Amino acid sequence: MAPNLKSKGLLSIAVLGSGNIIGTIISAIALILFSRFMGPTEFGLFSAAFAAMQLVVRLSDLGTNMAVERAIARVHDISTDLTDRLMRVAFWFKFSCFVVSMIIAWILTPWIAHSFLKIDDIDLIRLAFAISFGTVFFEYSTVVFQSTHRFGMVARITIAQALGKLIFGLIFIWQGMLHATTALILYGLLPGVGALLGWSRHILSSFALPKTWRKDLGIILKVAKWTSIAAIAATLSDNIDTLLVQSFMNSYETGIWSGATRIATFAGVIGWSIGSVLSVRVARYQDPKHLKEYLSKAWKLSLLVLVVLLCTVPFAGLAIQYTIGGAYLSGTIPLQILLIATGISGATAPYVALFYLFDKPQYYAITGIIQTLILIVGDLILIPAYGLLGASSVRVMVRVIVAIFTLLYVIRSYRQFLRHQLT
Repeated sequence: MAPNLKSKGLLSIAVLGSGNIIGTIISAIALILFSRFMGPTEFGLFSAAFAAMQLVVRLSDLGTNMAVERAIARVHDISTDLTDRLMRVAFWFKFSCFVVSMIIAWILTPWIAHSFLKIDDIDLIRLAFAISFGTVFFEYSTVVFQSTHRFGMVARITIAQALGKLIFGLIFIWQGMLHATTALILYGLLPGVGALLGWSRHILSSFALPKTWRKDLGIILKVAKWTSIAAIAATLSDNIDTLLVQSFMNSYETGIWSGATRIATFAGVIGWSIGSVLSVRVARYQDPKHLKEYLSKAWKLSLLVLVVLLCTVPFAGLAIQYTIGGAYLSGTIPLQILLIATGISGATAPYVALFYLFDKPQYYAITGIIQTLILIVGDLILIPAYGLLGASSVRVMVRVIVAIFTLLYVIRSYRQFLRHQLT
């Protein structure tokens, strides 16, 4: 790997990673205040509605975020007209999916609220669906900025939307207005407002649908037909257990679970940041020599991430006590188990990044199916029997199996890549 690629890669990781860490810290502070002020039961209602919102966000995406980022990463000159067209087509495709998802979700809301989530407030769930477009637009913006190597912009909008949550959250607490509904509004709308701060007329030529949209959409859907399964599975992995805890248990236990998962998510930001940067850069490594050098270092990076995250496990109780508060201490053991799962997931990230180079989009679909099946079946069996311990144990099982499958698939894909390069 050439020195300039090394320095640019490290700088990108530092910029994006620091932005995500700062933004996550600010968001964590906001959640600490929210959870302390609302208490486990009200926080559980907010978390269940937020999880439902994330499902609409992912249905509005259908894997296009990952597909567009992968397609643009494989374009050697990111300033080409193709890059611009792909991003414009992706916007309209996502918007169309959002409208369809909203209509379906709106019709199903009474069943979702009453029969599945055991929540009387239908309006809370409908509000969650309606304001999900803010998150949809934020995710689209981060893909555009990352794909065009504007990592600094991603960091800035991430921090901006987090600051907005904290500032307005403090105002609502001061006015005694913070509850599940107002918290949901902040988390649904402010990401979109923060994303708007990063846009200028120089990023895209326009938002108009290009004349070549059918051809450009075909490029995206060629990969999205696989990544959509992975994207939906990732959202299920992050949210379905929250919904099932609410369904099988109650809002209090949902609040305890959500507090633990938020802390675990904060711990996993390191692995996510490294994976985001490496995915874009690895896609350009057409020289087997550079790829071999990357693989020689990937295991060291994976081991480092795993060790760092596992070192946080003994401090789970302290993390709860000094963040979301003593009312959530019953979530200590589930959090410890979740931190183990987070460590395994973070350690897998450097190898997942390789599939932006290998022409194996089916990897995302296969892992998505694996995650979804294990998660849903495991949660349905273990949550009624073991409660939050069962839910957290299922996450570890998912991460271990996905990690093993990823390593095996990387070995197979790497060998095929080398044979293709030699022919």
